[in-house]
Amino acid sequence: MACDLHVHSNASDGGFTPAEVIRHAHGIGLTCVSLTDHDTFDGIEDAWAMARELSMPFIPGIEMTAVFHDQEIHILGYFLDCRDPGILEALEKSHACADKRLDQITKNLTAQGLPVTMEEVRLEAGSGSKGRPHVARVMVRKGYVQTHQEAFDRYLGNYGSAYVPPKGFSPEEIYKLIRDAGGIPSIAHPGLLGRADMMKDDDIALHKEYGAMAIEIFHPRHDDFLVSYYMNLARKMDMGISGGSDCHGSYYPVILMERKAVPDWVSEKFIEFYKLKTGKGLQD
Repeated sequence: MACDLHVHSNASDGGFTPAEVIRHAHGIGLTCVSLTDHDTFDGIEDAWAMARELSMPFIPGIEMTAVFHDQEIHILGYFLDCRDPGILEALEKSHACADKRLDQITKNLTAQGLPVTMEEVRLEAGSGSKGRPHVARVMVRKGYVQTHQEAFDRYLGNYGSAYVPPKGFSPEEIYKLIRDAGGIPSIAHPGLLGRADMMKDDDIALHKEYGAMAIEIFHPRHDDFLVSYYMNLARKMDMGISGGSDCHGSYYPVILMERKAVPDWVSEKFIEFYKLKTGKGLQD
C-alpha cells in the first residue's frame, strides 16, 4: 500500500486537473494524497470535493517558493488553512515577483533570437500559476528545443543563458506563514541535486531553527542512501516525515504516482505528527 504527499495539477504546472489527480490516485490504489501545487491553493477545492466523493483521505497542501542566497528553496506546507489572509496576501506578492522574473526571461530569450512572449506563457499556464516550466513548454512547442529538460539545461536553469535569479520571501518567512496558517512546513526534496549538493546535517538544523518541522524523505530523486540519511536526521531532530512522487501528470513520459514508492505509513505517521504538534484532528 502506498500514499503520495507531493502531487501537482494544472492549477500550477501539472498536466491533470485537480479532480483527475484524485481520480488517478484512487484508481491506482493509493491510500492518501496531498495536492501541493506551486504557490497556489486554486486546485484544493476541486481536489477535496473529488476526494470526498471517493471517500479518499486528502491533505490540503502547497509547495511555496523561498529565496535563499539567490537560489530557490521549495517548501511544502500541509494541513494549513487555505483561506488564511496572511498566506493569501503573501501568495499574491509571490505571483507578482514571479511575473516580473518570467517577463525578463522572455526578453532574454527574445534577445537571443528565440522570441517568446508573456502572452504565450499565460496561454500555456491557463488559469494556473505561471513558472519556468510553462516557458519551457512554449519553447518545445515552437521548436526551439526538443525537450523540457533541454530548455532548462541550455536556457532556463541556473546556468542557462536566459536565467534570471529569483526574488521573494526568505525561508524563515515562508515557514512562519505556513505555521501561522495552522500548517506543517516540510523541506522539499533536500537531496534533489544529488549527493554532491544535498542538504546536510547543518543545513537541515539551520532550516529547523528557521521554522521547518518536517523533511520530505521519499522523492524520485532520493536514492536509498538519501532516504536512510534523512530518515535518521528526522528521528534525531524530532522532525516529521513526508514523501511524494512530485508528479506532474501527463507532462512526463512516466506518471510518477504509478511508481507507488511512498509507503502508506508515511501519511499515517505524518497525520499523527500533525495532531501531536497542533492538537488538531484531520479535517473531513
